[in-house]
Amino acid sequence: MKYLFFVQTDGRGHMTQAITLKERLEKSGHSIVGLVVGSDKRKKLPAFFTEQFTCPFFDLESPKFLIRKNGKGIRIVASFFYTIYRLPIYLSAIKKVKKIINDLQPDAIVNFYEPLAGNYYHVFKDKRPMFCLGHQFFINHPAFKNPEINFLNKIFFRLYNYLTAGSRATKIALSFTEELDLPRKNLFVCPPLIREAIKNSSSSNQNFILAYILVSGYSEEIIAWSQKHPDYQVEAFWDKHEQAETHFGNNLTFHYLNGQKFIERLSSCSSYVTTGGFDSVCEAAYLQKNILMIPAQNHFEQKSNAADAKRAGIAISAKHFDISLIADKQTKTHHLAALQAFKKWVDDYDEKIINILEGKEAKRI
Repeated sequence: MKYLFFVQTDGRGHMTQAITLKERLEKSGHSIVGLVVGSDKRKKLPAFFTEQFTCPFFDLESPKFLIRKNGKGIRIVASFFYTIYRLPIYLSAIKKVKKIINDLQPDAIVNFYEPLAGNYYHVFKDKRPMFCLGHQFFINHPAFKNPEINFLNKIFFRLYNYLTAGSRATKIALSFTEELDLPRKNLFVCPPLIREAIKNSSSSNQNFILAYILVSGYSEEIIAWSQKHPDYQVEAFWDKHEQAETHFGNNLTFHYLNGQKFIERLSSCSSYVTTGGFDSVCEAAYLQKNILMIPAQNHFEQKSNAADAKRAGIAISAKHFDISLIADKQTKTHHLAALQAFKKWVDDYDEKIINILEGKEAKRI
């Protein structure tokens, strides 16, 4: 089959998912005929992502959340009005999507939480199957427990889910735990997409803590903590691309995001600290790491990820980068049984997503 990918490029997670699924589909004899990314023109797409695709590549401007001035959260209301203001640009992008699809003639669309794909289906009523992947769709499963957050943020999150997928799309809810499918809701629960490079890496516990931050505002908290705790070695990844490495004192190094280096450092760290992203937490859990999550302010998606990771027993969460919560290697933020169950869930059902995309999964329900 011929698949067209749509990828949201906020953070690293959806890009990593796309790379992993691309490799698995091609291994099964399918092809990726094109890649559409909804991007923020102010940000440079990382090489670890763009270098993995040789198919036609289309970079279109897409609705994005606005970051607070302190770099520690999102501005919900401002983001809404900014989207309205730039609506003509986004409508133009949707028309470009129609031309791309007409030119490439894919058999199916795979959407990694990019609203351009969902809105294209809402506007043009395309009959091709669309598969939407993300932990975000797990909020529609009864096993999900809502985090404490204001009502307005919840409404915006559910609206964003609808704009991304719609009612006809097959929703593939990535989950920390094995749960029942809900075929009547067109909702299928699958394990996270763990890269082969992670699965094949040799996990160890060296004497440093690894951090990854989606928004650079949290770097100040990491720097402050490292200055107060000079006996602890900390390495961190961020999206500042001015230089490959930035050093703060003798015990803290920030790296510009690099795929291979991230895998190497994640495999070797004693503990992992991050904002509320989903995929890197899954990779750390697969490697049986100690995990602390700090969801970005006003970010319902990240708060949901953190609450669900806590439900699954694989991580703890905090409001600030208090790395002391996991700095002691003897401190356990997880239950060993929960991490082992997570790894088994991933390994035992690794082909489930491919079966769904090929139309085979219905036979197993």
